[in-house]
Amino acid sequence: MKKIFFLFILFFELISAGGFGNFGVKQHFLSPQEAFQAKASTTKKGVKIDIILGKKIHIYKDKLKLIQTAPTLKELHPTLPSAKVVDNQKVYEGNITFTIPYKEFNNAKEIKLTLTLNGCSDRGICYSPQHFTFNLTLPQNKAKNSLSEITHLAKEGNSKAIVHALQSKGVFFILALFFIVGLLLSLTPCILPMVPILSSIILQQAGKNQGEISKMHSFMLSLIYVLAMSLMYAVIGVVAGLMHFDLQANANNPLVIIPIALIFIALAFSLFGYFELALPSSLQSKLNNLSNKAQGKGYFSTAVMGAISALVVGACTAPVISGAIIFISTTGNALLGGLALFVMGLGAGAPLLLVGLGAKNLLPKPGGWMERVSQFFGFLMLIMALYVARGILNPTTFMLLLSILLIGGAIFFGVFDGKEARGFSGVFKVFNFLMLLYASALFLGAISGAKSIFNPLEPFVAKQVQIAPTKEPHAKSYTLKELLDEIKNAKKPVVIDIGKENCAACTELATITFPNKKVQKELKRFKVIKLDITKYTKDDQAIMNHFKIFGAPNILIFDSNGTALEDKFIQGFISPEKFLQLLQSVK
Repeated sequence: MKKIFFLFILFFELISAGGFGNFGVKQHFLSPQEAFQAKASTTKKGVKIDIILGKKIHIYKDKLKLIQTAPTLKELHPTLPSAKVVDNQKVYEGNITFTIPYKEFNNAKEIKLTLTLNGCSDRGICYSPQHFTFNLTLPQNKAKNSLSEITHLAKEGNSKAIVHALQSKGVFFILALFFIVGLLLSLTPCILPMVPILSSIILQQAGKNQGEISKMHSFMLSLIYVLAMSLMYAVIGVVAGLMHFDLQANANNPLVIIPIALIFIALAFSLFGYFELALPSSLQSKLNNLSNKAQGKGYFSTAVMGAISALVVGACTAPVISGAIIFISTTGNALLGGLALFVMGLGAGAPLLLVGLGAKNLLPKPGGWMERVSQFFGFLMLIMALYVARGILNPTTFMLLLSILLIGGAIFFGVFDGKEARGFSGVFKVFNFLMLLYASALFLGAISGAKSIFNPLEPFVAKQVQIAPTKEPHAKSYTLKELLDEIKNAKKPVVIDIGKENCAACTELATITFPNKKVQKELKRFKVIKLDITKYTKDDQAIMNHFKIFGAPNILIFDSNGTALEDKFIQGFISPEKFLQLLQSVK
């Protein structure tokens, strides 16, 4: 009897477990609620997502999607843990945890997330996609988050992001952002030309007073210079924005370039002592009657030079000015856009105020030194004149003229005089000799067809190094329809490199960033389109207006579906390392 009872129990267990060919008994599968669970929570670092899978349940990594649906709609791409590979597919089992940094939510207070999973049971059933919705209130550390976002935007230099900040942030945030952008610009080579310009103005005033100038006087000169520069930035932004005018694209206009270059040449010859640069006596007399003290101390001419300097270094501030111009064009809020650019100018000019404060201690005493320093600044003015004129010169001509100017400068400052030099004069002589060597390299490169002052000996190196060259697409012109069709039909991510001739940042991208080996390797999975807007035709204008961008260089990035990734657009120079990271983030 006992044997029969045990056989009955064994038979029942086999039937329950699906034995004997599953005769009339359904296998037990976990319900979707049992198989998939998910929760979201806030931590110090960000939003934490926990996914809990049932026994013998797995989900596919490429089907795991996380979308922010409020306050803005966008797909998130968090860093996920490593997955297990089964049948050439990446899958997760057990529990999965990952964190989304708060910066991904752009300082939002309330967010709504949708998590989508797609998985199966190891026992042989696949579930329909599972959706989880989370409504979260994010912790707010306003000071820290705002400062972090301001710093990020300032370093990124993305005109689209700056437009978004102008449209969505408070006035304090916007002004702080533009001031920090200005401070960052002051640390770049863009602002360096302003130092000799301002120094030459202070030197001229000191010369009128036998080498003596008070700290207050030199500081006021610096302050007026910076205020005029800041005001010019604001005026440029407001006028260009209200007129929907692409300032950079028209920067090659000879009617703009030639007068500015001539002013620098006139200032140079004034510093060389050929004449005293001043307004016509009749006009100067009238101005003296209005403001004798200001004109007598050079405040008016200082303001004029500050305004001109803003035009000279305008290319370096292109992303920021472009963002303000787009904002003014689309919203008509000229007051906020202009004020933001004015504050940016103050940030960029802050170090120049230090020049004014320390001028008294830095200026040489009356005598030969005074004349030599004045001549040195005059030489820098000639370089600035040529730098401005590069917009109407081809690269080879610019390189040739620069080499001649540098060689002439080295000879003028006594590189071959044979006198014994010690102390500072010895250091200056070494610098003079190095300038002569570089100028000689520029001259050889120019007559050999080189086009970049950063690599003047390229024609000679290219003949010796036989490395397979990277196949770069040739720059060409497109209509807007042709370009959009190219992007749509690419079936893979697209990079559009927009450049033009006589553009220093374009040359840097072409000689430094794009040739980088790691960048080239990553670009193999992209379709690269080069667009030349030197002539700035109606087709070029239509393309620039369509994408709401200004000038060159611009790098536009699209995903494999042809969607414009505006948050990844780049205006101006970007280093190979940062560009590589940007490319790797594109799917």
